[in-house]
Amino acid sequence: MGKGTEKTESGPGNPRILYHHRTQGRGGEGVHIREVVHALRGLGCRVTLLEAPGVDVMHAAETRMAPVADTASSSLYSRLFRYLTRHAPQFIFEAAELAYNLWAWRHLSRRLRREQVDIFYERYAFFSFVGTWLARRRNIPSILEVNEIAGIERARGQSLPWLARKVEAAVFRRADRILVVSSFLRQTLVQRGVEEEKIRVIPNAVREDALADGSRPGRAVRDRLALQKRLVVGFVGQIVRWDRLDLLLEDVAQLKPDWPELHLLVVGPCRFMDELREQVARLGLEADVTLTGPVERGEVVAYIDAMDICVLPHSNPFGSPIVMFEYMALGKPVLAVDVGPVRDVIEDGVNGCLFPAGDRKAFRRRLAALLADHALRERVGRQGLEDVRARHTWTRNGERILQIMNELLMRE
Repeated sequence: MGKGTEKTESGPGNPRILYHHRTQGRGGEGVHIREVVHALRGLGCRVTLLEAPGVDVMHAAETRMAPVADTASSSLYSRLFRYLTRHAPQFIFEAAELAYNLWAWRHLSRRLRREQVDIFYERYAFFSFVGTWLARRRNIPSILEVNEIAGIERARGQSLPWLARKVEAAVFRRADRILVVSSFLRQTLVQRGVEEEKIRVIPNAVREDALADGSRPGRAVRDRLALQKRLVVGFVGQIVRWDRLDLLLEDVAQLKPDWPELHLLVVGPCRFMDELREQVARLGLEADVTLTGPVERGEVVAYIDAMDICVLPHSNPFGSPIVMFEYMALGKPVLAVDVGPVRDVIEDGVNGCLFPAGDRKAFRRRLAALLADHALRERVGRQGLEDVRARHTWTRNGERILQIMNELLMRE
């Protein structure tokens, strides 16, 4: 169980916050939780966590780009949850999500009785309804952070979307404020009947220490991979089929005749890496593509810095991709798919470049334009860095969240 650090007495501007989440804390969700908590604590708030059994997000190693193994030291709950996630039929997994409310009711009730809590903050999860219900019963203002909603296309489907929508409608109705990571989510919630005035859009962000500082850690990567004379196009992520790396490889193959110096650098773990390597061989790109596989989180900055252009070839219509901010934080020109959460941050031709979703010809055309124009790469990369520094750091997000909390407490 994560433990909060009490830095100040409660008072105006530094509320006591109970933060509940049901995630396993891996991937982007773990980064988001850690950074929001760090930001709020840094602003003087007392934040304590209630997490699922066996989860300790704050003390987890930040190795987002490395796969997570089922080790003997993992808790029984954690191993069971991972097993259900990977192997159970979807309806059984959703039954387990519903059953989690029994555990949450017991532990949240106890914490809310024993601790002084000014704000209840919860990361929304499908079928999780106990938190906002208990907060409402105890007259504690609640903030719900929403990163996805039922019934929209996602990597993992749903077998009971109608039930998930009924549950979340009640949860959204009870929450005093709802924080979403994209304007798409705000618009969809309003269409589903949620009061617009209680929704706030706060996209994801980066840490201040991830901002470009003039050092060039990517040089060592380029030297090690013999990329000194190459134009490096890069992608970073925990690779799933949704990312459509197969199409990206085909794009590189089509561009190579006109751009012999082009090299694709793909960083991150992938469960179907053998298929990608077979495709690379089939396209004759063995000398022009590097697939690193998993790397330690601390190495990611150096790999991004080694890239001349960073690409986001696909993204869902509702989520705010953290890697986009990581690209921009290092002053890299970003070529990204034109979907709502990306458009919330990137203005085409100003602080990045966009291409229509599914339009591979447009992607190749925009990529070729970036390859050909060093000044364009410099200009959009520099503006992207300035915009991230001004608006998209976790500290800035923490300030926005704290302002919302204080507005709720002044209303009481």
